Amino acid sequence: MKHGDDREVERMSGTRWNRSKSLAPLTIMASALMAPVSESAAPDTAEWKCELCPFAKGYQADVTAGGSYVSEDAATFGDATGYDAKGGYVNVDGNGRYATDTQGLRWRVEDLGLDSRVIEIDGAHPGTFDYRLAYSQLPRRRFDSTSTIFTHAAGNLLALPAAWTFAGTTSGLTDLAQSLSSQDIESDRTTVELGGRYQPTTRFRLFADYQRQERDGTNILGGSYFTTSSLLPHRFDYQTEQLDAGIRYDADKGYLKLAYYGSFFEDRFTAVNWENPFLSLPGAEQSALAEAPDNDFQQLTLNGGYRVALLDSSITFSAAMGRGTQNDPLLPYTTNPNVVAGALPRSTLDAKIDTTNVALTVVSNPFRDARVKFAIRYDERDNNTPQSPWTRVIADSFLSGDTELNLPYGFQRLRMNASADYRMYDTLRLSAGYDYTRLDRDFQEVKEQTEDSGWGRLQWRPSSHLDIGARGGVSRREVNRYDETLAAGLEQNPLMRKYNLAYRYRQFGELSATASPEKWPVSVSASAYYADDSYSSSLLGLTSGDELRVAADLTWPISEKASVFLTGGYEDIGTKQAGSAGFALPDWRADLTDKFRNFGGGIRISGIGDKVDLQLDYTRADGTTEIDVSSIGGPPGPFPDLKTTLDSLRARVLYRWSEKLEAGLQLRYENFTTDDWALEGVAPDTLPTILTLGASPYDDEVWMVGISFRYLLGNREP
Repeated sequence: MKHGDDREVERMSGTRWNRSKSLAPLTIMASALMAPVSESAAPDTAEWKCELCPFAKGYQADVTAGGSYVSEDAATFGDATGYDAKGGYVNVDGNGRYATDTQGLRWRVEDLGLDSRVIEIDGAHPGTFDYRLAYSQLPRRRFDSTSTIFTHAAGNLLALPAAWTFAGTTSGLTDLAQSLSSQDIESDRTTVELGGRYQPTTRFRLFADYQRQERDGTNILGGSYFTTSSLLPHRFDYQTEQLDAGIRYDADKGYLKLAYYGSFFEDRFTAVNWENPFLSLPGAEQSALAEAPDNDFQQLTLNGGYRVALLDSSITFSAAMGRGTQNDPLLPYTTNPNVVAGALPRSTLDAKIDTTNVALTVVSNPFRDARVKFAIRYDERDNNTPQSPWTRVIADSFLSGDTELNLPYGFQRLRMNASADYRMYDTLRLSAGYDYTRLDRDFQEVKEQTEDSGWGRLQWRPSSHLDIGARGGVSRREVNRYDETLAAGLEQNPLMRKYNLAYRYRQFGELSATASPEKWPVSVSASAYYADDSYSSSLLGLTSGDELRVAADLTWPISEKASVFLTGGYEDIGTKQAGSAGFALPDWRADLTDKFRNFGGGIRISGIGDKVDLQLDYTRADGTTEIDVSSIGGPPGPFPDLKTTLDSLRARVLYRWSEKLEAGLQLRYENFTTDDWALEGVAPDTLPTILTLGASPYDDEVWMVGISFRYLLGNREP
C-alpha cells in the first residue's frame, strides 16, 4: 500500500533520494487458517513525466531483423529468453520516435519473434497530457526433463491411466514405466498496461494506470496420503488486475495527492483434484486441495509535502486505509463419502483484513554543512476474519476427533528512525543514525517485539580520484516473552524459537573504495561487507549466522576506441541450527555454508577500419552449499555438496555498410551444470513412498549463433 513519499522529501530538500517500496495486497490463502497478507510494491503514478520534451522535431526509427539458431533444448537457456528449444528463430527489434511542436510519440519493440516479446508506446502533449500502452510476455522454464503418469481431465482432475495397478510402494506400481509421458514444468506471464496523465492547469494533475497480468502453466505440487506422496504436475491459471488513479495538487511550496489503489485476483480453478496411485482406504481414492482463492484489496491514500523556511525543512506525510477481502466457497472437509464429517461451520471463510498506515518524515538543513532527518511510521493490519471451530479429517480417511479454531493473524508496527549527516571538512563527511521498531502480534508465540539499531558512516574524498567509505553498526531485537504454552498448543517443541520471533544481536560493517589515478587510465572500485547474527537465547532453531561479501571491478580505457573491464566477487553465508528428534533438548546440530564466486571480463573495440565494432564478454559463476549434520546418536554426517556452475561467453561483431544499414553477427555459448543429490539418479520410482516427476539436475550446454540487419529511418539523434 502507498505510504510516506520519501522521494518527495528528498526532492524538496534538494538531496538525493532512495524511494521506499509501497505496499499492496497478496493472495489471502483459502484455508481454515487465515494466512497473513504480505507487502509488495505498487507503482507511484502521480509524478508527471515528460520524457519526450527534449526530442527535436522530426522522425527517427531503427528496425533490426535477423535469425538465430540454438543447438540444444535447454530450460535454463530458455528461461525468460524464449530460446528454450533446439532450432531456428526469427526475431525483430526496433524503436522510434516522432515529435512536432506540440506532440511526441515514442515506441519500442523487443524480441517480437520470441515468447519474451515487449511492445511499448508512449506519447505526450508536453505540459498537458501523456499516455502509455505496453504489452509484454515472460516465459519461465524450470524443468524439461520431467515426466508423469497423470493426465489433465475435466474439472482440473489429474487422472490415472486407464490401466493401473495400485500398490503400497513405488516398486509395486507395475504399470508405471509404460504410463509415463513427458511433462515440462513451465509457465508464461502476459502483462497489458494502459495509463495516462492529464494536467488541466499548472496546479492540478490527474492520473490513472491499469494493468492486467495473466499467469498460466504447470508447476509442482505435493499430494500426500499418510506415508505416501505424489509430486503432481499442477496446472494453474491466474489473473490479476490493478488500478491506480488519483489527483494531485501542487502549490508553491508543497503538494497534496489523493489516490485510489485496487488489486483484484482471480483463479480460474477452485481446486486441484488427483487420483491416488497408491493403495488407499475405501472412499479415499481421490483427494483435493483448494487453489488460491479469488480476492481483492482496495485502498485510499492521502499524502502530501510542504517546504518551510525554518531550518530549511521539508515535511511529508501519508495516511492510507485499505481493506482486503476473500469470500470464495470453501471445499468440504473431505472427498471421501464414507467419512461423515458434518457440515462446515460456514460456507466461506469471509476473510476481511483492514489496514491502516500513517507516516511522517521531516528533513532539515539547520546549517549549510549539516542535514538531519526524522521519520515515523505506523502500520496496522486488523484481521477481522471470524473464528470458528473446524474439524480435521486425516488423509481423507478418518476424523481426527479434535476441533481447532482458525487464527486470524494481525499486527501493529511502529517504526522510528533518525539520522544526521555532517560535512566536517571539504574531504570528510560523517553520518549516523538510530532506528527503532516495535511490533505487536496476535495469535503468535511472541506478542511484543522491539528492535534497536544504530549505525555510523564515514566518507572520505581527499581528491576527485579517490573516494573511501566505511559504515558499521549493531542492532538488537528483544522479545518480551516467548509463549511456550501457545507453541505447545501448535504441537511445537516448547524449546524451539522461530528465527523471526527470537532474540537476535547483529553486528555489521562495510568498506568501499573507488580510485581512478590521475596518471593512469584505470578506474578501480572494491567493496567488502560482513555481518554476524547471534541468537543466543535459542536452544532449538537458528542459533547463529554470518555473511561475508567482497566485490571488485576494474575498467581500463586502452584508447579512444578500445576498453577492457574485469569484475569479480565472493560471498560466504554460514548458519548454525540446533534440533531435537526426541521433542526435548538438542540432540542434533547442522552447519550450512553457501559459497558463491563470480568472475567476468570483456573487451570493446570500435571503429576497426572505420567499419567494424567488436564486443566480447565472458562470465563464470559457481556456488557450493555444504551441509554438515552432527547427532548425539552418530551419523548421518555431512551431506554431499550441492554445486552450480555457469560459464557464459558472448561475442558480437557489428559491420556498418552505410550510415543507414548495419549488419551484426552474434555468438553465444552457455554451460550450466548442477550437482544436486536430491535429484541425481532419482527416477519416478526410486523412492519407495514418493512418486516423483523424475527431474534431473541441470546439465545444459548450448550454442547460439545469429545474424541481424539494422536499418535506420530518418536522421540519427544528435
